[in-house]
Amino acid sequence: NNAPITEEAGMGTRTPLVSILIPNYNHSRYLDRCIQSALAQTWPNTEILLLDNQSADASLEAASRYAPQGVRVNRNVANILNRSYRVLSEELANGEFLLLMGADDAIEPTFVEKAVRIMQDHPQVGYVHVERDFMDEQGNTIELDPFFNCSFVAPGRSVMPIYMVTTIAHPAQGLVRRSALERIEGYQREVDHMNAHKSLWFYLSSVSDYAYIREKLCRIRVSANNQTALTRQNFQHPVLCHMIINEF
Repeated sequence: NNAPITEEAGMGTRTPLVSILIPNYNHSRYLDRCIQSALAQTWPNTEILLLDNQSADASLEAASRYAPQGVRVNRNVANILNRSYRVLSEELANGEFLLLMGADDAIEPTFVEKAVRIMQDHPQVGYVHVERDFMDEQGNTIELDPFFNCSFVAPGRSVMPIYMVTTIAHPAQGLVRRSALERIEGYQREVDHMNAHKSLWFYLSSVSDYAYIREKLCRIRVSANNQTALTRQNFQHPVLCHMIINEF
């Protein structure tokens, strides 16, 4: 039932607003690359929102330098962790589509354009994943093998089992249709960092179709101190994995 994505796809003429959402906590040293990659998008209608979780470093100063270019900088009164995406998507963003970035990640210039075109051609698609590479603390690329062997559109329920056994996409790899996010009552999963996005993709798959672009349009930061690495070291993580699989 999977439909391949062809070169002719993406002929829509509308330019709906895309909200690029960046929660941040003490990632000042990465913010320039992250925000610049968001500003460099070829899609002509975007807004960039950064929500700081009471960072103790120079994050606010780093982000505020981009305010003249339209980046909206907000700050929480406390570190609310994964709930930042909920505040960003429900209280601050205006876009028809949402991109949930990490403050230490970066995206390629054509990411948003290619993902939106697929959404326009396939209105039943609720979220699109692109391929990614990792990058280390210094920004050096760590090449990864693609997860699937071609680009495609598929019924969401056909990919739901994948999220029970593996993590195939970080938040910054996905563009989400707001209406699909609203159908699952938003980004509300109170689970650890790694399982939060696994849960998001799982529940989106239950209400919409899925699209995959086999092109590396995203760079995910891996380091000894970022949230993904710290979660892997947390002794609670295996327990939370078990709990979320039971929920699925």
